[in-house]
Amino acid sequence: MVIINSENKNNGFGLYLHIPFCKQACHYCDFHFSTSFKKKNELVNALCKELVLRKNELIGKVETIYFGGGTPSLLSSEELKQIFEAIYANYKISEAPEITLEAN
Repeated sequence: MVIINSENKNNGFGLYLHIPFCKQACHYCDFHFSTSFKKKNELVNALCKELVLRKNELIGKVETIYFGGGTPSLLSSEELKQIFEAIYANYKISEAPEITLEAN
C-alpha cells in the first residue's frame, strides 16, 4: 500500500492499495503481479494491518481511495468489505470520497 499526500488546501490525501493478482499475464504489463491466488487472503489481512499501523502518519481526511494492480476487481465482496472497514475505522473520510477500482 502507498499513501499519497495530495498537498491540497484541505490537507486531504489519497490511499492507493496495490492488489497484485491477475488471472493471466498481459504482454504489455510491467507491474508486479501474480497469477496465483494462494496468498490473496494473506495480502488482504496485511493491507488491513498496514492501514492500522500507518493511521497517524498523515493529518486530514481521505479524499480518494484507489485500488490498483494487478486486477483488484478479483477481490471478493467480503475482502473489499474487510479493507473498507479497516479504512473507515482508522481514518477520517471526506463526505464523498472518490473511490476507484481497476478492472480487467
